[in-house]
Amino acid sequence: MSFLDSQSQAWDSAHWEFTLVFENLADDDLWRRAHPSLLSVGELTAHVCYGLLSHARRYHPDFAFESPFMQPEVRYYLHNVGQPIELPMTVDQCLAEFERVQKAVKAVYLESPFSMDDPMENGPGETFGDLANYMVFHVAYHTGQAFSVRHLMGHETNDN
Repeated sequence: MSFLDSQSQAWDSAHWEFTLVFENLADDDLWRRAHPSLLSVGELTAHVCYGLLSHARRYHPDFAFESPFMQPEVRYYLHNVGQPIELPMTVDQCLAEFERVQKAVKAVYLESPFSMDDPMENGPGETFGDLANYMVFHVAYHTGQAFSVRHLMGHETNDN
């Protein structure tokens, strides 16, 4: 059993919830920061995808996947906050890339030879089960941030 099998439904729910951030979002607001110290919805999306892809590549080196979100600035907040990025993408393109990335990473994790209890070097956590838990948490955490950014911009959002 793959290490992601037990978290597959949680993975789907977390990533679906993130897609709601894009509902009724104007292209002009995708890369706009509500405050200089808060990342934009686009930057948060890039960060989430960077995390997905970097972990997939670390544990599956043969996983070759190109994405415009693989920008070194977005790997961590402190690298990004002082270097705002704005990729030439619309809301629909950003959402489509997010979905493309998460589906590809999920597929590679489901095919993984690692199980929940297999030890893992260089975290997060000590086992691949810890990684599965972290990946779901990571998306959920940044979903809340993205909705907060939208609220601070005065947007009316769905009931999240």
